[in-house]
Amino acid sequence: MNSFIIPNWHPLLVHFTIALALTSSVFFVLTKLLPKRADTFTIVAKWTLWSAAFATVLTLLAGFAAFNSVAHDDTAHIVMKTHRLWALVAAAALFMVAIWSYRSKTVSSMLIAGSLIVTGLVGTTGYLGTELVYRHGLGVMRLPDSTGEGHSHSSNTGQNHGDAAVPTGDPHATAAPTEQEHDGTDNHEEAKAAVDHGRSTMASQHDHGEDCGDTEDDDNDGSALAFAQKFQAALDDGDFDTAARSFAADAVIFENGVREVSLADYLEHHLKPEMPMLKAAERRVLSQGIVAVGALAIVSTASTLSIKSKGKQRDFHSVETLGLRNQEGVWKVAHAHWSSRPAATKQ
Repeated sequence: MNSFIIPNWHPLLVHFTIALALTSSVFFVLTKLLPKRADTFTIVAKWTLWSAAFATVLTLLAGFAAFNSVAHDDTAHIVMKTHRLWALVAAAALFMVAIWSYRSKTVSSMLIAGSLIVTGLVGTTGYLGTELVYRHGLGVMRLPDSTGEGHSHSSNTGQNHGDAAVPTGDPHATAAPTEQEHDGTDNHEEAKAAVDHGRSTMASQHDHGEDCGDTEDDDNDGSALAFAQKFQAALDDGDFDTAARSFAADAVIFENGVREVSLADYLEHHLKPEMPMLKAAERRVLSQGIVAVGALAIVSTASTLSIKSKGKQRDFHSVETLGLRNQEGVWKVAHAHWSSRPAATKQ
């Protein structure tokens, strides 16, 4: 069933609740605006309201199933709880107004006001639901791949529709290749290969004897790696300003299953709220490697991350890839890609 509707029936059923509740309010208002047809409008208003109540029961059941099954991070979990609270309040109000309309023989101004309040509550709940999908990427398995030249558009953020997004997880962990084409295959082996390659590169840095004559590349390796470590230290210390200054103006960020709309949106709505969590987390680097060519460098890091929340500890295996670019002697993060998985999960 998950392959038919992602992640379950909740995204479909919730549209019935919203549409029926709004339609009911409209016809309740029309009973006062067009009194000659008040009887007909009253019947339509009540039946659509009762239908909304029935649809809401199914919507709530599917919503709780999604709440307990959709993968998400701590930031999205906060929004999920807020969405759930508003959903319960909206549902309770809808049920009360539905019962009220059933017992009432006439349509009073108070009943109309109650139906409008219900519509407002349902709309607010729906907005929070769209935040979960479009901002936090919950339930999104993939973004569209490029299908031709006609679907590639330039913008002030340097993005286009041809860039595929890779599902990611915790912002403190990164994944392997940057621009990938998703064809349904497992990317875990590619991530492992990138980390293993980085580990071997690090090992070779300590064995540059007389045979290695390219000292300029060595300097680039060292300075780029030092920059990446400083950037990670800023995240670990909760130093938002330093972390934000580390990004290039046209940086591309992959996180939480989607490509970020813009760097400014990512910094304000993702990184800043996550800084307290990152500062409180305990991170241990397992391996780190670098590949540098001229003004470009790729730093890959594998680590473990322990996050304590409400007395519970959650452990993750994390992988991070930073694409660095040297701009006038200063390294900047041009691309960042983060992903993680629970420590107990087997791949």
